[in-house]
Amino acid sequence: MPDASYLAMTGAKKEAQAGKTRLAASVLRLFQTPFVPNVNSTLADFIAAEANFDGYLAQTIATWSDPVLAGAGYAIFAPTQTFRWVHDTLDTGNQIGGAFLVLSSGELYQFTVFDPTRAISGPDQAIIITPTDVYAAG
Repeated sequence: MPDASYLAMTGAKKEAQAGKTRLAASVLRLFQTPFVPNVNSTLADFIAAEANFDGYLAQTIATWSDPVLAGAGYAIFAPTQTFRWVHDTLDTGNQIGGAFLVLSSGELYQFTVFDPTRAISGPDQAIIITPTDVYAAG
């Protein structure tokens, strides 16, 4: 049997605490369809597909929660982020494929693909996201 290494629960909590520091001042952004990212997609790929609907602004996340027990590991959460459509003279809407998180250093950290995608193109529409980062033990 080959060697195996596992992250203990105490290690998962320590990683989550470090994640809270690493993710401070990160920026949450949205990307449009038809872009479908994969683990090799670059920040430039995401920026090229970034949302541009009326009122769109990337959301800076100043702080994240303290680690909470999440099954077989720990998780940290950002405050809920709301991206609202705001009427403009051009009335630009988008079909949103997901979200991506950029560290304060400017590096792509993670992305979420929405299933199904979400339309945002008119009054009273919004995309609401609670960013989460999980640190699994085991």
